[in-house]
Amino acid sequence: MTPPFKRYPLPVRILLLFSLFLFNMGVVSFIAMFLAQKIFNLENTQSIIEGTFTGANDINAFLLIQGITSLGGFVLTAMMFAVLESGEFKKYLRLKTLPSPKVIALAMLSIVVAQFFIEYLVEINQKIAVPASLSFLTDYQKKAEEITNAMMNFKDLGHLFFVSIVVALIPAVGEEFFFRGLLLGDLLKGKIHPAIAIPVTGLVFALSHLEFDNTIAIWALGSFLGYLYYVSGSLWLPIAAHFTNNFLAVLMKYCFNLGLISEDMANAKTPLYITVVSLAIFVMFIFLFNKWKNPATFVEVEVSNNETTTI
Repeated sequence: MTPPFKRYPLPVRILLLFSLFLFNMGVVSFIAMFLAQKIFNLENTQSIIEGTFTGANDINAFLLIQGITSLGGFVLTAMMFAVLESGEFKKYLRLKTLPSPKVIALAMLSIVVAQFFIEYLVEINQKIAVPASLSFLTDYQKKAEEITNAMMNFKDLGHLFFVSIVVALIPAVGEEFFFRGLLLGDLLKGKIHPAIAIPVTGLVFALSHLEFDNTIAIWALGSFLGYLYYVSGSLWLPIAAHFTNNFLAVLMKYCFNLGLISEDMANAKTPLYITVVSLAIFVMFIFLFNKWKNPATFVEVEVSNNETTTI
């Protein structure tokens, strides 16, 4: 039996994908708020969703809502849509292919090195004036930063673990399932050239974050994650790199809260020469990835019953 979405052309499938994502986000968000209200004995969750916290209980409730919503919105949508397109999801999303340990280590090290260059991209982005029609994005980003600072204001290992799961691990898995495993995978299987599919997916990834000042940096990061997916043929490689990027932010904030570092890395300024050196090392790592690459085929092949499947 042909999977129901397999018969539709690529543009229609992309539209159906985002429609399913919005539907799942709505349903899962309602469930998450209901659970948070019951678990934390809250009168309502509206103020928490808006980022108005009155104590640690509210922050924990927000983390629970965010974690469940991210899992339901990204992971569940990717798995459901992969089944509707192919009949299964593990092979379709490239979860059965495992990269070598040296490639995983190189991907994680690349993210660490790239932090200095990413910071430089943020500085460039901040010099671009926000159009009046998009001024709401500035307010949204300021509110998001306030929420992030509230979530990151902890000094105990328990909260470090909890925040790392919600802020670093779940988004790394969920967003890679959705943006690289499914969206980028579908574009590549639809014979869109990697030089187009990878940056386009990276841009969609960046825009979805609604962070104007960080758009260029997130776009660059998303494109690199797409490149890792393409050259390795495995979704686990961009997941590892994505988690490294997110966890670094959590870890640095934790160290700052404990007084182990004197400056909040989110506000730190890196000298230009360090940025240049980090970029040079990052480019060298790209050459290594090309040398060790084991790219997936991302093509459709005919099967015996005259149906098509994707590999």
